Amino acid sequence: MKPHLMEEAVLDLALGEGRSAERAHAATCEECGARLEETRAALELARRAEVPEPSPLYWRALRSGVNRRIAEAGSEPRRFGILVPLAAAAGLLAAVLSLRSAPPPPQQPQPSETRLPAWSALPLEEEDDGLRVLEGLALASGEIGDWQAADGLEGYLASLTDDESRVLADRLRQQAQGGES
Repeated sequence: MKPHLMEEAVLDLALGEGRSAERAHAATCEECGARLEETRAALELARRAEVPEPSPLYWRALRSGVNRRIAEAGSEPRRFGILVPLAAAAGLLAAVLSLRSAPPPPQQPQPSETRLPAWSALPLEEEDDGLRVLEGLALASGEIGDWQAADGLEGYLASLTDDESRVLADRLRQQAQGGES
């Protein structure tokens, strides 16, 4: 089944234009054929409508109003005319000053200052006390065997979703505070 004709295509057909494929579709599709007939009827109604010609006084009043507004717009003082040259001068001055004072070369981090990328939510392994706590909890509950079968605790923790990580963190906080899990 072909999609229905767009409004522009229906209007083109009503005006006697349009492509032959669109004419064929309108002839076989009830909905598009009805839209085409409605459009033709609306165009015929618009053609028959009597629209009176405005009086000559209207055209004179329109012309004098347009001329008056043009004259008023031309006689207004330009309030911001001085701002354009000032802005250009300020931009040129900023460019010259930025070229004169080149930024210092970036410092290379020392090996002792190496950090994880800013996007990482995990601390370095040697700085993460939570891993030792999790290993202790797993040993105490006897579930460490499942973790060791795969990639170890680190692999298990890395496979947690964000929601699972939040639940785990909440449970650990509850247990650390003496609450139930």
